[in-house]
Amino acid sequence: MINLWALAAEAEEAGDPPNPVIPTENEIVWAAIFFILLWALMKYVLLPPIMKAMENRSSTIQSGKDAADAATAALGSARRSHEATLAEARADASTILAGARAAADERRAVLQAEADTEIAEMRRSAQAEIDQARADALTGMRGDVSSLAVGAAEIVLGRSVDAGSQQSVIDQALAAD
Repeated sequence: MINLWALAAEAEEAGDPPNPVIPTENEIVWAAIFFILLWALMKYVLLPPIMKAMENRSSTIQSGKDAADAATAALGSARRSHEATLAEARADASTILAGARAAADERRAVLQAEADTEIAEMRRSAQAEIDQARADALTGMRGDVSSLAVGAAEIVLGRSVDAGSQQSVIDQALAAD
């Protein structure tokens, strides 16, 4: 390494003008004083607010991260709670629906039984009406059939047949149907 002091001393002895790049002793002392003052100013006056601002910013960022983590946890908890409530509501809905279906099936069975009873009653009454009409028709036609049978028998036998004496035979023939 080149000794700057020695070069400066040689230059002065030689009578050359001083080199503006090489500092003199008083410049070095003043530079050291100003460096120490600037260092003290930076360390004790200017740097503490900057460090405090950085710490505040760091704590704000950390609190924001903590709040985001807490919000995420709360969202997960709320989501699980919501899903549980939704599952419970679906289960309740399916229970209600099953009950409604059972009630509807029961009501349908009751109505079907009532309709079947009503239809059976209508069939019985219709059958009774048919039987009554048949009996009325047979009763009304007995006289016509007996006179027709007596007339046919007279034609076949070629002689006169008494309708009163043959009425029992005609009644037996009609009752057989």
